[in-house]
Amino acid sequence: MLEKLLRAGMNVARFNFSHGTHEYHQETIDNLRIAMQNTQILCAVMLDTKGPEIRTGFLKDGKPIKLKEGQEITITTDYSIKGDENMISMSYKKLPIDLKPGNTILCSDGTITLIVLSCDLEAGTVKCRCQNTATLGERKNVNLPGVVVDLPTLTEKDKEDIMGWGVPNNIDMIAVSFVRKGSDLVTVRQFLGPHAKHIKLMSKVCIFLSATLFKFQKHT
Repeated sequence: MLEKLLRAGMNVARFNFSHGTHEYHQETIDNLRIAMQNTQILCAVMLDTKGPEIRTGFLKDGKPIKLKEGQEITITTDYSIKGDENMISMSYKKLPIDLKPGNTILCSDGTITLIVLSCDLEAGTVKCRCQNTATLGERKNVNLPGVVVDLPTLTEKDKEDIMGWGVPNNIDMIAVSFVRKGSDLVTVRQFLGPHAKHIKLMSKVCIFLSATLFKFQKHT
C-alpha cells in the first residue's frame, strides 16, 4: 500500500502523535522507508504533535449528560468533580481568569456551544448558557475561540515524542499544534537546539487571534 501511495504522488507522511505509541509509529516509518527504497521515491516525514489541550472532566456514573438549549450550567476548574446537568469540570485552571462574559466555549468538536455569563475567580467557576441541545460525554475537547490561553507551546509528551522518536528517526518537519503567536515557533526552535537546522516547522493555527497578537515569522 505504501508503495502505491508513493507512486501516486505522496510526498509527505504525517505521523499523528495524538494517537499511537512510539513503537506503533516506528513500525510505520520503517515500512515507509522500505517502500521508499523499493520505489526510489523520496517522501518527507512529518511529526504532528498532540499539543496542549483543554478537556471536559468525568461525569457521574460515567454516563453522558443531556444539555438543553437555553439552560444554564456551571463550569468548575476542580477536575476532581464528576459532572452532571448542572455542573461540569474542565482541565484549564485559568478558565475564569481568561474568559469574560460574552465569550464562547465550544465542546466536543464544536457540537456544543456555551456562552459565558459570568466568572467567579475565587470559586474557580464560570457560569454559561447552552446555545443548543446536545449530549456531552466524558473527556471531550474544548476550544475557546478568540481567547489567548496560558498553555505551553510544547507539552512534556510533545517533547518526549520529538526527542525520543522524531530526532532519532531524522524527521523532516514538525507540525506544531495550537500555535497562537510567532514566539511559539521560537520556543520550539530553542527546544530543538542544533536539530533545528534540518527540521522545518509548520504552524497549525487552531484559534483566531487578532493581527496585533499574532505575528507570522519565517522559520526555515
